[in-house]
Amino acid sequence: MNLSGLRRSDVVSENPLLEETSAAALEVSADRPANFAWLESTGYRDGVLLLGGTSIVDFRMRVAQSELRQDLLPSFWSTCGLLIDGRMLMTARVDAISNSSARVERNGLEAVTLDGESCYGDASLYPNIAILQFTDDHAAIREHVARIGQERNIVDLLAQIVAWLGYCWAVGGSTNPLMHGHGIPSATLVERAHALAGIDLSPGLPSASSCPEAIWQAARWWYRAYDPIEPSSRSKQNDAAFTPRGAYLIRQPAAAAAGIRDDIQGEQIVRSSRGDELIEGLRRREPQGSATSPGK
Repeated sequence: MNLSGLRRSDVVSENPLLEETSAAALEVSADRPANFAWLESTGYRDGVLLLGGTSIVDFRMRVAQSELRQDLLPSFWSTCGLLIDGRMLMTARVDAISNSSARVERNGLEAVTLDGESCYGDASLYPNIAILQFTDDHAAIREHVARIGQERNIVDLLAQIVAWLGYCWAVGGSTNPLMHGHGIPSATLVERAHALAGIDLSPGLPSASSCPEAIWQAARWWYRAYDPIEPSSRSKQNDAAFTPRGAYLIRQPAAAAAGIRDDIQGEQIVRSSRGDELIEGLRRREPQGSATSPGK
């Protein structure tokens, strides 16, 4: 893919309807973890939820998107999904293959309940979070998500999941899937659902490069692209014009990964001296009957 053709927005200031927020004064509990407490505080119940994580898979996905950035820095974001009523996230995850039969039948689509047990609520696992809205017709977007889950010919999310899993796990010499036209599955789901409703989530980028970074840049810098073409007209197009809006919280500007030997202390990832307990436990364990008696 030739990235030299990517267009830059000509606006000089960021979207004034996109609010940067703080994590201060959030009331956190076991049933209301930090990220969900923040989400509730924004007042947004529906829209596009962006998340930036610290796992190895999240880290590699954030770095992969650097090739779509002018500064070549890793993205804040690793995954995304469609938030529904503040309680559920419709997404297509790469790193969580649960109930594989259902994932296949639904074209990779998965519903994640946002409760105390969800990893997405943990700020140490997902320090970056944003909620964006590109329309106020959320029912239409949900309907298109359902279509994608039933019609694999619209977009093959399963093919993208396989491509990204191979890359994130460094299998078989896999290279950056974005450079081969494979978008990040969760972003492809969100972008295609909006496209079916006539909303472009990534102006200036090729559709094959669907990724959270492209959606973020659209809300941040391409908001003028959603203005009516003729402001004085009373056409249906102008009546439907909607400027992107939302809120975001960035706790980890520079991408970093937490390995199995690392500790997360506040917003810092700290390397420990402990080994891999599972592997070391296997090495210490002697098979039954292997001990020899003295003198034999």
